[in-house]
Amino acid sequence: MNWLQSKTPEERKAIAAKSTAKRLANLAEKKNKKLIAQNRVDGLCDQIDELEKRLAGLQREENLRLASPKLTGRTLLSPNDIVKAAMPWGRESGVYFLVDNNDVVYVGQSVNVYARIAQHTDKRFTHYAIIPCQIELLNKLESLYIHLLRPRFNGNYATSNIKMAPMSLHDLLGA
Repeated sequence: MNWLQSKTPEERKAIAAKSTAKRLANLAEKKNKKLIAQNRVDGLCDQIDELEKRLAGLQREENLRLASPKLTGRTLLSPNDIVKAAMPWGRESGVYFLVDNNDVVYVGQSVNVYARIAQHTDKRFTHYAIIPCQIELLNKLESLYIHLLRPRFNGNYATSNIKMAPMSLHDLLGA
């Protein structure tokens, strides 16, 4: 008589149920381990795909970086260099200067200097410069520069050879 035959029917049923439960638990654990392993493989495949994309981007960047001096005589900036040099965008108020070669030919002011400079299609200039300025000081600063530099494209008062400016020298200096 073997070991199992010596057990009562209830004990045999309990042993069989326990054995079945153990087998099912083992199968579930095995399935869970397979699922975890597959998830790891899938994750690694995703990482490989991402790395391959980054590598392709770096190779493209390197090819363009090498071609740039031949095509333009200039080296391309890296994204980090571009970000470091970036200035905040906004409506910059200030006094601006239109320059033709080495001569300041016009002094103006605006609460949005970049847009205003673009409107000067009637004036010949090769460069520009900007001095940021608070809005409430624009008239004073522009006037000081007009009186100092006497640029040729800033107009004259009709009755005199004095340059037109938002404020006269008399008003500025209180003399």
